[in-house]
Amino acid sequence: MGNMKDTLLHKLNLSGFDYRKVEYLTGDASNRKYYKIYQKEKCNILMFDDGGKENIENFLLKTKIFKNIGIKTPDIFDSNSEQGIIILENFGNKKFSEILNKDNEQELYLTAMNSLIFLHKKKEIYFELFSKDYFFKEIQLFFDWYLMLIKKNISDEKQKEFKNKFSKLLNFPMKLPTVNLHRDFHVDNLFFFNNQTGVKKCGWIDYQDALSGSCVYDIMSLLEDARRDISKQMKNQLTNYYLESFKSINKDLFYLSFRVLAIQRHLKVLGIFSRLNLRDGKNDYLSHIPRVIKMLRSNLEYKEFTDIRNILSPLLGK
Repeated sequence: MGNMKDTLLHKLNLSGFDYRKVEYLTGDASNRKYYKIYQKEKCNILMFDDGGKENIENFLLKTKIFKNIGIKTPDIFDSNSEQGIIILENFGNKKFSEILNKDNEQELYLTAMNSLIFLHKKKEIYFELFSKDYFFKEIQLFFDWYLMLIKKNISDEKQKEFKNKFSKLLNFPMKLPTVNLHRDFHVDNLFFFNNQTGVKKCGWIDYQDALSGSCVYDIMSLLEDARRDISKQMKNQLTNYYLESFKSINKDLFYLSFRVLAIQRHLKVLGIFSRLNLRDGKNDYLSHIPRVIKMLRSNLEYKEFTDIRNILSPLLGK
């Protein structure tokens, strides 16, 4: 961490940004690192991404788009795309994952769902389509990294069979309305602002991978959270709450599509968590793998997934 911070301080000085102190805050499942940066009387957030200036410019663009739509995103105070630095608003200690409890769970999840409903009622599409190519690129992480973690193999023929069958299943969510997606919509990326009204009660971060795609995707991401258990009753209540706002959506298609995309996302997440451990030496995420496998198995139990279940089950342990 020391070398990373030295690099950051050098880049900060090159950028000419004024600051008193920088403290490491957190990283995430990418190369991004977050720091508290003390500037005059304020403590802001510094996002450092050394993956190229395109990443910074992409984040700035998507911040602007979501903010213009009406979503609460952090204000940007300064940036230097060449140095991989953005200085942004500090949302404080209001993160959903840190304040959730039994008393406020319903309120917070409804607040999150209201922000999705608000977004999905906007007709204009701003982002590239979450295509089958994207879906399969993400699924490949499971075959490349999770199987390496558990030391299991699958034949090229079986992998091809899975992709052919899953490609047909992906046609279902693509029949639902296409909307703008956050694409990593879960309680670690949401903040609660009780002093705000309406959609502004829910603040968003980590939306740099936003695409457009099936309206069910972000809902599934929220309700099938790799890091937190949610009761079946709560899932059903929130899903029905969403569908009440979109009466034209076929409920059977919606629920089937939810399960298809849940399977896809859980496979991706298993691959990402495994890669973080094997390649990056980050083992914190391994503790979530049993929950992800449990959710994956639960979705695979439906009859529509018999063929892919037969392929995947031997790879998921007992």
